[in-house]
Amino acid sequence: MAKTRRELEIEAYSQRLYALEAQQKAEDVGYALEMLLNDRLQLFYTTSTADNTKHEFLFGIAKNAPVDDIPGVLKTGDTREDRRIILWKTTFETGYVVGSAYHDREFKSSPGKLDGQSPELKKLLLEAIQKLPEVRSSLFLPG
Repeated sequence: MAKTRRELEIEAYSQRLYALEAQQKAEDVGYALEMLLNDRLQLFYTTSTADNTKHEFLFGIAKNAPVDDIPGVLKTGDTREDRRIILWKTTFETGYVVGSAYHDREFKSSPGKLDGQSPELKKLLLEAIQKLPEVRSSLFLPG
């Protein structure tokens, strides 16, 4: 059955949102990598899971990053911001290391994405969120 024009518009809008989220994710990973290479990340929480995997959570501030939050732009008029990026570094017993980067809103919503999957990972994410330092506008890392 052919889709109506309205259905196609809704589908196109959804695809645009998915593309913007993917772009934001790529930018966050880029910021995290740049801060990691320049030693501008600060450790705020470390824990291990039952399988002897080490989880480290670090954060840094991406300076003058473009604001992707349209309501935020409309509210403040600013198109650039200092955005906190959280790096979740996982080191497996074999020495293999994996990293994931998040901006605040994404990181704080991540435990909800694990519903019904891994209670241990969900618990450690909730603990990390509780340990995440408050951000003040005057917070700047040495660099």
